Amino acid sequence: MSDTFICAYSLNGDGSGTPLDEHSVKLSAASETSVWVHLSARCSNARRWLENEADLPDDTLIDALLAEDTRPRMQTREDGILLILRGVNLNENAEPEDMVSIRIWIETRRFISVQLRHLRGVEDMRGRLESGVGPSDIGDLVTTFIEGSIVRLSPVMSDLADGIDELEDRILQMDLSGIREQIVSTRRRAIIFNRFLTPQKDIVQRLTEAKIPWLDNDNLLRLQEAQNDITRFVEDLQALRERSHSVQEEVANILTERLNRNAYIFSLIAAIFLPLSFLTGLLGINVPGIPGADDPEAFLVFCGILLAVVVTQIAVFKKLRWF
Repeated sequence: MSDTFICAYSLNGDGSGTPLDEHSVKLSAASETSVWVHLSARCSNARRWLENEADLPDDTLIDALLAEDTRPRMQTREDGILLILRGVNLNENAEPEDMVSIRIWIETRRFISVQLRHLRGVEDMRGRLESGVGPSDIGDLVTTFIEGSIVRLSPVMSDLADGIDELEDRILQMDLSGIREQIVSTRRRAIIFNRFLTPQKDIVQRLTEAKIPWLDNDNLLRLQEAQNDITRFVEDLQALRERSHSVQEEVANILTERLNRNAYIFSLIAAIFLPLSFLTGLLGINVPGIPGADDPEAFLVFCGILLAVVVTQIAVFKKLRWF
């Protein structure tokens, strides 16, 4: 198998697959056997093979399979169906929300898929075929790919929900250290997932509603369950965004309350010291006639007067319920 072909299998109809080399792929294309060919778009020969060997309808389809930036979509043609799906990025040192794409051209007996980055789903599919528990035909292959993307998405969604639960618990404990950064990160991830899952939900729905010959009743039932799961994920993402917004508002309210309380305390302190500052400033002017200037006990008497003023102020503030 060359660098262009990551893998290729003929589906034996019993859940197993026979590995094919590049020459065998050409021979299988003319037979009645269902074939799965998976290519790497990073290899320059991928376009050459798609143009010269794959016998695809037109160059627009090839461009869609090899495009650098894609979003989930489905395009139905007379010859087949173009599917572009997204899945969570489970590669090493990668963020799950940096979703990887798989571009698929589906015909009755042929399934051509293309990747730009490593796909865990392709590894899983190869393992299933080689162990004899994989898809038996093209419809089963499409359905299994979609179901696999949902299975890998489930723990990521659970982590997001657990993250929001942790933030809400920290709010109850008044632990606000670094919480705003976590809220922003959670909302960003939810927005990215929602951006790709919403059109993917529509794609699965269109697959279940379209009259496609290679999708049997069992495939349609499984796709309907997949659509239900993706719909639930989309609804959960909307709820997560609303919960994160509520947490952000609660953090803002707590910070505002703290600021107001601190400002109130400073205001009370200023109110207490305002008359004291006035009295000390008045008696501190250096002019003749200041009372007690020649009396050695005057300082103690003045301190007593200041203390009495403070006690009187506190009593008045308590009566007014200022604190």
